[in-house]
Amino acid sequence: MFTISRRISVLAGHLSRRRLWITASSTDPSLSAATTQCINTIRTTLSRTSTSNTCFVLVSQTYSAADIENISDTVTRQLDCRVCGTVVDHIISSSGSNVAGVSMLFHSPEPNESSVPFYVGDEHGRQRLREVAVGRWHNHVTDRFKQHTQWTHGPISATRASSHIQLPQELTSIADPSSVSLILFASDKETRQVLDILDSQFPRAAKLGIVGSQTPFLNGRDYTLLGPNIHTNGVVGVAFSTHTCVPRVAHTGLEAVSNVLRIERCKGNIVLELEQGDAAHLLIAALRKQRGTERVDSRLFARVTSAQGESRVFQVTGGNPAKGGIALDTLRDLSPGQNIQFMMQSASENRAISTSHNPRVCFGVSSDHGFTCPEVTTQMFGGATEGGFSYGMPQPHETQTDCGSVFTGSTECAVPGSSVTLDLD
Repeated sequence: MFTISRRISVLAGHLSRRRLWITASSTDPSLSAATTQCINTIRTTLSRTSTSNTCFVLVSQTYSAADIENISDTVTRQLDCRVCGTVVDHIISSSGSNVAGVSMLFHSPEPNESSVPFYVGDEHGRQRLREVAVGRWHNHVTDRFKQHTQWTHGPISATRASSHIQLPQELTSIADPSSVSLILFASDKETRQVLDILDSQFPRAAKLGIVGSQTPFLNGRDYTLLGPNIHTNGVVGVAFSTHTCVPRVAHTGLEAVSNVLRIERCKGNIVLELEQGDAAHLLIAALRKQRGTERVDSRLFARVTSAQGESRVFQVTGGNPAKGGIALDTLRDLSPGQNIQFMMQSASENRAISTSHNPRVCFGVSSDHGFTCPEVTTQMFGGATEGGFSYGMPQPHETQTDCGSVFTGSTECAVPGSSVTLDLD
């Protein structure tokens, strides 16, 4: 069984238009057959060839390790393209539901466009911030981390260390960084520093990435990131100079368990005091009022809203009733004056079916009760994992000031049921 979706590059009334994105997916239980079906779809739709063709591949971890190891070589050889991608929990079908299979996004650029594959790993100076930062107070988290880190002084979280990360030559050799409009990538969970430098070097580009599934029990690798070589960690992606695109984020199935409260005191990612008292006791009181309410998930989340009305949702990762603090799952900094509302998942699901005819990318966060993309078309490309996704909005200016706030720069999201979607023109 398989499903396919296509987009022809020449549309009626626009015969000179040659930009081409092709989506293809298959749910065949044989990875070899699924790959062949996707390749045939792309070949059938492809009206021309280019030396800069790229194919982004997502493959569910239901297939064997040996077959997954070979998929990059197979796609590269048969489509004459550069490949990147990762293993995911599930791909997203044309109906928006998560299924086992293969999902591909093929891009053949215009002569004046480009697509640049890249890889960023520990060898480029990337640090494992999430492995060593727990509470993320402004102190030396561990002796091991301290030896390799220069701390930025000031009232900010410990993870705002001075970055020594270096972009690979593929990205630094781009003559005009402002020409890059979309960076699509797959990664392990250590994306923060890479996002920061991509935001700095390519502020006008939208960023969209999926955290791959962890695969130690599949093939012995922490992650399986696809490319010319298979990487066990880091970030693999493609920088496109195409049209401008803007990601859309949705957090479905979340229900408030508290009122909206103003943050009075915080440090790093720790909420210490709210307008009505310390954060931990206010949350405990709110949860007591919810006793007897049926929930599909016992985890807690927090929606943080800025004075300008922007909002981000994070998982609550810990609390200390003795000290009153609550930790949120972010490596960025909260600020007094922001509003916070605590939430839990409910059984309700808000879903709007889109009728767009353009190919659509959707990355989602898996949960115990499944995942459904809130915006679907027949031309879907995407997948879902427990690790979630990252996204960043294109900025109108060449440079942007990054003060470390949760509202500046790109954002990481691992809230179950959440999704990010992007339409490709």
